[in-house]
Amino acid sequence: MKVSIFIDGANFYRSLQRFDESLRVDYDRLASWITQAVGGPAAIFAGAYYYVGVSADAPPLVEGFLKGLELRPGYFVRRELRVWRTGRCSVCGGDHEYTTEKRVDTRLVADLIHYAAIGAFDAAVLVSGDDDFVPAVEAVNALGRQVWVATWSAGELSSDLRVRCFGHLQLADGLATFRAERAARVAERVPPRAAPSRVARAAREPGAPPATALERGLEELRRAEARLPHVGRGYFVMRWKSHALPSPGPEREALVQQLVDAGLAEEFPVTDADGRTITALRSREADGNRLALPG
Repeated sequence: MKVSIFIDGANFYRSLQRFDESLRVDYDRLASWITQAVGGPAAIFAGAYYYVGVSADAPPLVEGFLKGLELRPGYFVRRELRVWRTGRCSVCGGDHEYTTEKRVDTRLVADLIHYAAIGAFDAAVLVSGDDDFVPAVEAVNALGRQVWVATWSAGELSSDLRVRCFGHLQLADGLATFRAERAARVAERVPPRAAPSRVARAAREPGAPPATALERGLEELRRAEARLPHVGRGYFVMRWKSHALPSPGPEREALVQQLVDAGLAEEFPVTDADGRTITALRSREADGNRLALPG
């Protein structure tokens, strides 16, 4: 049996963060585990396709992750350019700009049906619980191919999608196989220290607009620190609402990592209200001292 994997990148990342914000995945072993879970030990991995929207000014870490992914045997990254939209804030009534994915889901659907039609796989695994994919699954079923769906939890799986798929994989069941042990930060990369001029710009006069993505990120982190008892990294990446930051997901995660690498923020463990130990963020001066909170 030939097994292909189709990953809705944004959905996968958001679900991974909700499941365990500190979890890192070995994508080679993930593909192997999914392939064997569907087709058994003799199954053949026929390729993994990762679909994602990317901004023109995405942080370098985003492109670094995507390039690293497509260098893995059998992985193919399908990038679509995110587009700018204007919205109205329901709280203050002001207009704001944001980016959103465009053509990502339709690209995945087109590939899924195309590869089913030419017999590129016997079974496809859709890594997304979104019921927008129901018509595509029905089309592949009509072509005589199986479609499985994989999610981090059953709660993120549309019931309409589940009943149309051949089977469901809970990714959490494979953690012992594809969990990647994360090395210490200093072992991953040598953190460049922020130049004094950058810190000076970040601490500019009140009311002056931040000029760079790093400065906007630092300003938002300080704003979050002023309002919260602690700023969880996962919360800041996925749930903190701000028009000054990239959209929640990989691009904001990359910006946070750049703040850490530049010495403008640091991570530390903290116990949340449920008794879990999570990774939190706090701002720092370039010489390692905490930045003063606003006000």
